[in-house]
This record gives sequence, structure tokens and C-alpha cells, in this order.
Amino acid sequence: MQEIRIGQLFCKTDAVAMLWEVVGFVEDGAGIRHVRLRNVRDVFSSKLISEAALRNGRLFRPAGTRQAAEA
Repeated sequence: MQEIRIGQLFCKTDAVAMLWEVVGFVEDGAGIRHVRLRNVRDVFSSKLISEAALRNGRLFRPAGTRQAAEA
């Protein structure tokens, strides 16, 4: 998978109806990079997960970008 960028959309493999947009990045004290996700359909719902988890194809799959989804 290429570099993860702000604005990319992902869906969980077990909940494909939920779209998550990458809105930011955080690095923890151990140097592990995390990705902040916001639910596209519920702006009050967000989560912070490791970049490794987001790249794991068994957990998440890419779903385009916000701009492409709105077109």
C-alpha cells in the first residue's frame, strides 16, 4: 500500500457500510505512528488506530478519497 494521506477513505472489512476518512496523524512515545479517522456519515464519531492496523488488509480496505466519493 502506498503512503496514507489525509482525505483517504477506508472501510472496515466487517462493516463496509462505514466509511472512515483520514484526518490526521499522531506518533506515540514509542515512535509508533497512528492515524486519526473520522466517520464520514457521523462527524462526531472518530477513532485513533495504528498505521499498521489500517494497512492490514484483514481489518481495513481502501475506499478512495473524499473528493472522489463526493463527485
